[in-house]
Amino acid sequence: MTDLDIRRLDPRDEAAVKRVHAVMDLVDRHDTPENASVSEQRFARGLEHPPPGSESRFYYAEAGGEVVGYISAYMPTADNRQYLEAELAVHPDRRERGIGSALLDYLLAFANAEERTELIVTARIAWEGGAERSGTGARFLERRGLAAALTEVDRRLTVADLDAETEQRLWDEAAAASGDYDLVSWTGRAPEEYLEGLARIDSRIFEEIPLGDVVLQPRTLDVERIRARDDRSELIRATPVRTIAVHRETGHIAAHTAIYTFAGETDADQAITIVDPDHRGRRLGLGAKLANLRLLRQALPHVELVWAGNADSNAQMVSINDRLGYQVVDALICYKRKQEA
Repeated sequence: MTDLDIRRLDPRDEAAVKRVHAVMDLVDRHDTPENASVSEQRFARGLEHPPPGSESRFYYAEAGGEVVGYISAYMPTADNRQYLEAELAVHPDRRERGIGSALLDYLLAFANAEERTELIVTARIAWEGGAERSGTGARFLERRGLAAALTEVDRRLTVADLDAETEQRLWDEAAAASGDYDLVSWTGRAPEEYLEGLARIDSRIFEEIPLGDVVLQPRTLDVERIRARDDRSELIRATPVRTIAVHRETGHIAAHTAIYTFAGETDADQAITIVDPDHRGRRLGLGAKLANLRLLRQALPHVELVWAGNADSNAQMVSINDRLGYQVVDALICYKRKQEA
């Protein structure tokens, strides 16, 4: 194998970003052509402005002056400081030459140096009803001793495919079960009166979603973190579309869902949908997602596809997405290796 030079990417280095993104785009078109791509501008902005309470690192490998692979790493800094999640990729024309192993070795050493004992590396596989996937990344990680810890099935919704009759039937069903709640929707920054409630319900996410064998501790968000999240959206030119369900008697936020849209892009990302356990059984998840889709169509009509990922064991949310018309694309496997501190 040609000697590799692995270095950290500076998102302000436009020439390096362009070279790296070209390889990212090539990998995506080769391995997952059905999936949404990330524009060069969004990639650079996202790296320069990571989510509040976290750090993003991106390393790329060069051989003979050519970008031949990369590591994308995400690390919480405010909580769950034991955690690191990463993706590895090798240029399609440079595979089976030891580059993937060199990148994984670099990642393992980096995780040790950062004392990130809960190391997750992701890989995509085919899933029933979805597109073909080679599965080579998954097999590589298994050969290196990592074990599958969580399976997330990715689906996409063609916004125009949700017909009016189906939507009205689902809307009537949700409304009949949630008469004590008001749905409130907006785009962009969250109204001040909802910041505390958003912080409270979003702090519950890691307690409520299926995590498989991935270890993440409950986190605590506050009003400033919610404001910082909105600041970051503006910096990366993302427009969130949010809907909450507010319990009329108490004013508590009982459910929250969000879709992130991106400037100039027709693909959008469905973020976490969460319902407070004390308010379940009232179709709040379904109602909130329907209201959010309605606002998405009205406010951002250029969006054509919405992408959602759910743990394969999250039967309730999978059922809602199926009823809305989401179609399976593939699955993302979280592989885990416990690092020694």
